Amino acid sequence: MGENDRVPEVGSAAPQSPALPRAERRERAACDALRALLRDHYLHQFGANLPREQAVPVRLNLRVKPGEAWATEFDPPFAEQIQGQIEDAQAGWDRYQRGHVFCFRCQSAGCEHATPPGPLAVFRGYSSTGTPEWWELAQAFIEARDERVDRLYAEPPAVLARMQYGHDLKDRQLSSFGRASKTYAILGQVVAGYFTLPGAHRAGERRAARFAVTLQAVEARGADGAPVLRLNPIVGGTSPEEWDELLVSAWRPSVGRALDAAARAVEDVERQVRSARESSDPEMLRKHLQRMPGILNRLARTLEQGDRQTARRTRHAEQHAREERPVHKALEDARRAGEEQLFFDEKHHTWIACGRQGRAHAFNEMGRHVTSFVLPPGGAEFRVRTRRWRTLPPEEAAEFRALIAPAPAGKIPAGAADSDQAQRLTS
Repeated sequence: MGENDRVPEVGSAAPQSPALPRAERRERAACDALRALLRDHYLHQFGANLPREQAVPVRLNLRVKPGEAWATEFDPPFAEQIQGQIEDAQAGWDRYQRGHVFCFRCQSAGCEHATPPGPLAVFRGYSSTGTPEWWELAQAFIEARDERVDRLYAEPPAVLARMQYGHDLKDRQLSSFGRASKTYAILGQVVAGYFTLPGAHRAGERRAARFAVTLQAVEARGADGAPVLRLNPIVGGTSPEEWDELLVSAWRPSVGRALDAAARAVEDVERQVRSARESSDPEMLRKHLQRMPGILNRLARTLEQGDRQTARRTRHAEQHAREERPVHKALEDARRAGEEQLFFDEKHHTWIACGRQGRAHAFNEMGRHVTSFVLPPGGAEFRVRTRRWRTLPPEEAAEFRALIAPAPAGKIPAGAADSDQAQRLTS
């Protein structure tokens, strides 16, 4: 055995790692302190469920005062800086589904818990495990000790509405089951009803079909991770598309107007929230979100006021208002309409020409006038968005204009009213 082959003596000390430079030791100590701060803040908000991302970028701002022995502080405070960043890390993106509540237990908006069990049910709140719970609208008013509850059982029932705060709806929800999550954060809601469906009573039932609605102001995350604020209508036994069709009909114009105003206000808050996040201004972010209860309170009052105004009308006046149609303006409006005012109804296979004051007129494939009606604000845009209507390309617009052009003397104009079809066809 040579000199280089000696066996180390038993009990001899292992080689020591070289001491780290002081700057690196302090950097590691600072990272350890930050790690503990981040971990504790996250556990307090969300429990032991880790973020979905493997690596989460975090940005922190510090203020250093060299003249005060290099005193260092977070500016703004650490909790304010970190809150939105860990919410984004925890949130599931693009999980919002209109007409549904997100279920944190099933991690889905499509499970059996996500929609009301019946037409009279409204959202009650989340259980401790993040499961949506429902109860009848009347029970919500009884629980709130609202003395007006007996009016829900009148014939026809009165429309009552209540605003509820988001933190009350999440009061029993545990942190580990989405209490602070931005996957689907309820900022507040309005429960309203009972409404009655238009038309006759259901077969075999004494009362007209009644239903209640839950209108939730929701913060979620879009496909790009940006904040999304929506007014989410949740109606038992009715799809979002059916609810929208009801709103653009002549059912209750006041309800459509109230929801349009509230939705526009929520969209305005969304723009301000995104701006505040981009500028890293948590104080301004909170200020904008604090507008939401006021928006929902106005919505609740407007729904009730619209119902009272409707109730004061006589049955004859209400029927007249629903049936009144601007037939005499049909050809005049159609011939004056710009290309952006011409559409094709994919359901009824009719040409549509829109005029002033919400007037709309339908013509068949021969250019004969079929029916006229009044659109609520945004009615045409909604029908295009839901693919009920489509806009006309220039060649089809020219074809339609040729059909309704004034006829030569002695001939019946192509656009003369087809009285057989004009009686009952509705848009």
